Amino acid sequence: MNAIKGVLFDLDGVFYVGNQLVSGGNETLSWLRSQGIGYRFVTNNTTLSRSALVAKLQHLGLDISENELLSANFAGVLQLHKMGLNRCRLILAQAAQADYPPSIDEKPEAIVIGDIGNDWDYDLLNTLMNQILEGAELIALHKGRYFQTEQGLMLDSGAFVAALEHATGKKAHVVGKPNPAFFEMGSALLDASTNELVMVGDDLINDIEGAQNTGYHAVLVQTGKYRKAIVEQSEIIPDGIITSVAALPNYLSSL
Repeated sequence: MNAIKGVLFDLDGVFYVGNQLVSGGNETLSWLRSQGIGYRFVTNNTTLSRSALVAKLQHLGLDISENELLSANFAGVLQLHKMGLNRCRLILAQAAQADYPPSIDEKPEAIVIGDIGNDWDYDLLNTLMNQILEGAELIALHKGRYFQTEQGLMLDSGAFVAALEHATGKKAHVVGKPNPAFFEMGSALLDASTNELVMVGDDLINDIEGAQNTGYHAVLVQTGKYRKAIVEQSEIIPDGIITSVAALPNYLSSL
């Protein structure tokens, strides 16, 4: 394969789980800098604004700056600008709404869906369904199936997006991983061709398959939502599997 010029990292499950850093992450970033290999963080996190997420990770001890982060939440802002939509209903945590126009409840042009935890209920889904049938565009910041927490795997917002698509017959505009456009943004940030980039993540669909479909070399870490049984049953085959992000320098040196 071509010489590696850059690495895209998922965050949750790769560098941290809950409020605990995964050991060796900062050392891997330091090694990449010493080798002149660029990197960026690409995340489907939609619970915080970009600045708030960076502040949280810095507080945990991760060596990260805001210009190194591309989040699905911020990609949603860019998508609204691209579509010229201003009247939006934001199905987002309050902390994630900072970069968006003020949320409205009546006659929205677009409904933006991210993670709202346990606030999902039948009445909300029914209201959103009717607003979509009345013409509102459905913008999904991602369609993740589940995510890892300290309590185990938890249902993600993609299930509710899929329910709305099924009920309305209208496809969502998905802006986060595994959307190829999201990975292409990452390529542009690193000024490299896709075959010169490596994606490192813990999600077979969003990280590995999404990256491979865009031409990346994709490496799965055995942390976060990784489950051996799921990998063995899947038709998605990572280009490499490593124990954790700490093992990436040895992996890249062996290519």
